[in-house]
Amino acid sequence: MIDSIGPGGAQRQMVGLAGMLRERGCQVKLIYYHPSSFYKTYLDEHHVPYECVASTRSKLKRLILIGYAFRRYSPDVVITFLDKPNMMACILKAMGMRFRLIVGERNTTQSLSKSEKLKFFFMRKADAIVPNSYSQERFIKSHFPHQARKVHTIINFVDLCTYRPVPNKKRSRVIVVAASVWQPKNTLGLIEAAKIIKEHSHTFTIWWYGIYAKTPYVEKCQEKIAEYGLGSFFQLLPKTASIAQVLQDADYFCLPSFYEGTPNALCEALACGLPVVCSRVCDNGIYVEEGANGFLFDPRNPPEMANKIEKILSLSDKDYQSYSSACRKMAETYFSETRFIEEYLSLLEK
Repeated sequence: MIDSIGPGGAQRQMVGLAGMLRERGCQVKLIYYHPSSFYKTYLDEHHVPYECVASTRSKLKRLILIGYAFRRYSPDVVITFLDKPNMMACILKAMGMRFRLIVGERNTTQSLSKSEKLKFFFMRKADAIVPNSYSQERFIKSHFPHQARKVHTIINFVDLCTYRPVPNKKRSRVIVVAASVWQPKNTLGLIEAAKIIKEHSHTFTIWWYGIYAKTPYVEKCQEKIAEYGLGSFFQLLPKTASIAQVLQDADYFCLPSFYEGTPNALCEALACGLPVVCSRVCDNGIYVEEGANGFLFDPRNPPEMANKIEKILSLSDKDYQSYSSACRKMAETYFSETRFIEEYLSLLEK
């Protein structure tokens, strides 16, 4: 169960997991409660049945309808991703419904607010907690040691056949970002860095794929791009289902977020052999080795961000190929579908 099958990172991992479980002989059904069609083609191609069980603003009615869906399907195991689906499944289990529950943590908790404390209180009903980052595993174990035995980190998968390097690529100094345009992803910070890079007379283009709706933050970013005269340097673009092609058309990848779990876009960029420049936060330092396959920066420091982007833009052809090969090797080591599904199957068997 997940909130929707829209174009998000958690949704991509959930539909992928459903398809892999189906291929391994499990009976699988995917349910969600916000209408969307983004991943329907994928689910149809992988013969995964799916159902939108509720389209209502009433949280109570939504919980009741999801409970009815659980009773109709009578699952042995429920796997949920994201806070609200996790919470609803925990509540249904607390109300006496019988199923094993695996809740997926898709981000890194930054502070223990009242809502976070409530979330972890209900997670006592889960049989397993699956973060997709080691930083979140450490957070849970340090703040909730009584939950430690339930925690099993499983990092994201990447389709390594679809996401692969383009041989003999001619660089055009294009930097791609694939992330929602909103404050936690730090779009404004990258715009400030782009202003500095432009002032240093570097040639570059940033493609930020991440607009899903017009918001005040999107409008503010567009205003800053216009104010700084970055129109030909910095493009804010809609989210796309063709992100593999976008990555293969680009030369570098950037992710300036203030915090992350294990971001799909970073994993996919590494698989495509794109040298990476990204925030020095959470698990990013596991996958991006400074001076070997990319560079890291403080996301709250636009001058440092600009400096690291300038370094990656200045790579020689020989160094670029070395960085690209290191990126692909990193992806093959950490992000294979086989590793991902085997770890989930092992957990299910327990």
